[in-house]
Amino acid sequence: DGFLHFRTGTCLFNSTKADDIAYIDSYYLNKLKIISFDSRVGKFVGYTELGVSNAKRWNEGPEVIQTRNEKERYCVNNVGLDYRTGLAKS
Repeated sequence: DGFLHFRTGTCLFNSTKADDIAYIDSYYLNKLKIISFDSRVGKFVGYTELGVSNAKRWNEGPEVIQTRNEKERYCVNNVGLDYRTGLAKS
């Protein structure tokens, strides 16, 4: 009994060029995606009533700027290693 809340941070890439990298940050509640940020869109998008209200608030506050910077910090800095590792295994 209870609730399950989790968050995923994902880097999508097909090369090490920053323009070919996308960062997706998603929030889930009981296996249902409630809100997500996609660096290709540049803002939060809500998928439920709660998600829509939070997306509106987060897109008007500092959260959207901080999350936009995550692509550089989280993905761009690590994709080179991931890309080389993936090529070495194939």
